[in-house]
Amino acid sequence: MGYGSYHGAVTLGPVRQEPAADSTAVAAASRTRSARFEPTALDRLLGRVQRANPNLARTSDLVLVGVTALLAVVDLALWGSGRAVDTGRLPMSIAVLIPGLGALAAVAVAVRRRYAVAALVTLAGASIALTLVSWAVGTSLVPSFAALFALAVLATGVLRFSPGGMAALLALLAAVAVAAEALRPRGSVAVDLLVLCEGAFAVAVVAGVYLRWSDWRRVAAEEAARTDERLEIARELHDLVGHYVTGIVVQAQAARHVAERRPTAAAAALESIEVAGIEAMAAMRRMVGGLRDDSVPAPGGNWDDIDQLLADAITRGAPVRAMIDPDVRGTALALVPSVHRIIGECLTNVRRHGRDVTCIDVSVRCRADRLLVTVHDDGVALSAPGHDTFGIVGMRERATALGGSLIAGPASDGGWLVRAELPIEGVR
Repeated sequence: MGYGSYHGAVTLGPVRQEPAADSTAVAAASRTRSARFEPTALDRLLGRVQRANPNLARTSDLVLVGVTALLAVVDLALWGSGRAVDTGRLPMSIAVLIPGLGALAAVAVAVRRRYAVAALVTLAGASIALTLVSWAVGTSLVPSFAALFALAVLATGVLRFSPGGMAALLALLAAVAVAAEALRPRGSVAVDLLVLCEGAFAVAVVAGVYLRWSDWRRVAAEEAARTDERLEIARELHDLVGHYVTGIVVQAQAARHVAERRPTAAAAALESIEVAGIEAMAAMRRMVGGLRDDSVPAPGGNWDDIDQLLADAITRGAPVRAMIDPDVRGTALALVPSVHRIIGECLTNVRRHGRDVTCIDVSVRCRADRLLVTVHDDGVALSAPGHDTFGIVGMRERATALGGSLIAGPASDGGWLVRAELPIEGVR
């Protein structure tokens, strides 16, 4: 099978001339949008670490709980050694509360995913209360190292996930609790300890604010990707249908001028108007179908549209080699608009970004209860970007909305691979 061949029922018609978009303006606008949300070097590093260890969040939780528990053991050891004991005006020391505070810190870190606010308020309140009691009875107690660490961890979490005003208040409460821990020992060492502890806590605050900003940029980038896809569809709708309507107007004007002198030419013009009108309606249905929810079948969305999409690509000179399993043509018609958009986006990306491409393999087939769509070109694959492009986000969004998945990136055997799996069950 040679390049440019296609296995399917496709009739290749004449090449349709469509108006070219202003590529310079489109590219400039795309670069502007991308620059606004370009990931930082730290974002890319965190992304690589996350991809290398998908269970990173669970692992980090265990590590943080383990470190807090270890520091709680240190608190217990200090109390047991007698170094933390100072009775003050009481007949017995309240230093036993220091390891108790350490144990509370370990519990707070362990439950912070579900009860972050309650954990921070409880731990900070207990720390401040213990310091006030020690001052009231004239007792000098060492700080709880577990509590100091836990307050930093909890503050980072609330600064990342809590609403803005609440996050600021909780961070301030944590800072007061850290100061209370540092000032619990009486004497000149308290000032130095306060500076050291608050300086370390400031690092946690910076980390929380950065993670919050990074999350905002990711959400904003995804929203921009959705907006960009809708704008792209709107541009296609304007260019494509506007082209047909312009042709209809020109043909109608010509028919009106020659109607009396050349009836045959007028009839031919009217026939061309009819064909252009039908094609314009089909184009309109395709574009509107792309704007609708993927779970609702788009008007005019059928396998013939995909056949024509591939045939048009071949006509334009793309080295497409396609295989559509005959069994899929009567299956899950609701998936056809999404398959059409995914294949179309892949072919567009190859045309825009492909280097030294000699073959584009397009495959659509059934595998168990899923529809598998793959597009693989043999060109020179560029390094994977630190974040997904707008087109990839749009394709993945379509697949995810249907309960499926999509991966895109350099293939192991060279070139670029896009692979989408869409569930067939429930959309037949």
